[in-house]
Amino acid sequence: MPGPSDPSNYTLPQQPFNKCMFPEAGRYLTMTSVTNPYNAKIGGVRFLGTSGQAVNDIYQFSDRDDRMDILEHTLVCNHLAPTAPDTLGCFPYVSKDPFVIRECPDVFFSGNQPRFQSRVVSGDKGQQSLLVLVPDFSQTASFVLVNLRTLECQLQLLRIRSDLMGRDEKFEGGEEGWDKTEPMDEG
Repeated sequence: MPGPSDPSNYTLPQQPFNKCMFPEAGRYLTMTSVTNPYNAKIGGVRFLGTSGQAVNDIYQFSDRDDRMDILEHTLVCNHLAPTAPDTLGCFPYVSKDPFVIRECPDVFFSGNQPRFQSRVVSGDKGQQSLLVLVPDFSQTASFVLVNLRTLECQLQLLRIRSDLMGRDEKFEGGEEGWDKTEPMDEG
């Protein structure tokens, strides 16, 4: 999924990366390049999310200071990019807004966030969604795993040896202020 600083179009929705950008991985059928936002059903679980531009934009231009609350608010409002096109670039649409959330996802995520957080929220019709703030991989060398059976999620940190990266120091990812590899809170 492309993000705000990747070699892709700037405006939302961002188009998938061309497989020629990943010559080795592109040979495998399991290599899937997707749009931003992305909507998919995996193992019977519906995922919906973005690379974080909308949450970051609302955070920048509002008095809200909790990114998880911002993510929840976008779900409650049924809109992936409520500030577009005013402060968030998007392709102009006349008849149908592609950012309207038409079906409640099981997992709703926002990437490129400063830290990992998760929360389960319930809708007024009894539906439940797992909200996940996925940390910025380029800053943290970390990613989030979601158990498709239980919808528990946890943060995973990569340990990269500096001799493999051509650096003198060991890069361990940004750990300060993180909820390290722990199951999500139910509350």
